[in-house]
Amino acid sequence: MRILFLAVDIDLRNDRGDSVHVRELCANLVAIGHEVVLITGTPGLDSVDGAKHLTARATTFGQVRQALGAARGWADVVYERRVSPKLSWLVSVFSGTPFALEVNGVLEDERISPGQRVAAPRLKAWIRGLMIRRARRIVTVSRGIRDSLLDAYRAPPDKVVVIPNGANIVVFTPRNRDSCRSELGLRADDHVLCFVGNLVGWQGVRTLLDAVAAVARYFSTSTLLIVGDGPERASLEAHALALGISDSARFVGKVPYAEVPRYVCAADVCIAPFQRSRKASPIKVFEYLACGVPVVVSNVDEVGEFVRSTKCGLVVEPDDPGALAEAIRWVFDHPAEAAAEGRRGREVVLRERSWKETARRVTECLSKA
Repeated sequence: MRILFLAVDIDLRNDRGDSVHVRELCANLVAIGHEVVLITGTPGLDSVDGAKHLTARATTFGQVRQALGAARGWADVVYERRVSPKLSWLVSVFSGTPFALEVNGVLEDERISPGQRVAAPRLKAWIRGLMIRRARRIVTVSRGIRDSLLDAYRAPPDKVVVIPNGANIVVFTPRNRDSCRSELGLRADDHVLCFVGNLVGWQGVRTLLDAVAAVARYFSTSTLLIVGDGPERASLEAHALALGISDSARFVGKVPYAEVPRYVCAADVCIAPFQRSRKASPIKVFEYLACGVPVVVSNVDEVGEFVRSTKCGLVVEPDDPGALAEAIRWVFDHPAEAAAEGRRGREVVLRERSWKETARRVTECLSKA
């Protein structure tokens, strides 16, 4: 299959969930035998893991011309990662190539800046709905996002499928915990937690800091590794200081993608403390589990259901630092049982949540476009 993959808002130089998703999905589509032309906002790349790469032009008109040139006479399908598919819709209209849409979040979650006004929001939503309903197939990464899309834009239910995110099972693989700790300057007998992600409100890191403050009363050697950066870092560092856990909460900042497993594998448990409103298929959870490390996650969207059903960690109600602290304490108090959860998690990811499996399911969906 020849796939024109449009992700014009993505800069692959940023090791964040959106760029990881695009790069890994593209690489695995190529690996299972498809031809891919990828258009992103990344300058200076001619290819990405076997796919031809084009840097998106600066204007919508330029992007339409560029995508039309790539699709016409070549592409079997146009696949766009975006909530509002104006680019793929226009390419489809002018080239006759069917298009499919990938939705990774809920538009309402993308908050408008204070004081910013949106012109004719109802009209824009109506137009967006028309374009969405013209897509041959719509891929959503979680059931919660699917339900929101159906409710907001009346998309035909038979067109909308759920295909979860995955993990790179080669990069994220178990490593010796003591060696990882030694490399990071941690002691072998420390009680270590790890969080990986962009430091924004919906990640729930403030709740995690509150929980760690409670845990530290029982486990004085507790250390929280916070891997990532973002707009809330300064306020979270201040919150850790106010809680008296600055020595326990280590803000690592951004690290290269290939280095993240060292931090994950140094941990006794990895945390995904999402706020209640979050709808997602969190890559971080599958990456944690691919390393064989047990997890504690918030009961949001399909995340809690996945962890409960696979018995690879503990599930707590979101925004509840007391419940989160209790779950963390259980892991520290039951190391053998927690290690068994981590091993089960690795097995599940190998079987069901690799990027290769995600690419296979996307291909199956696109073959029906």
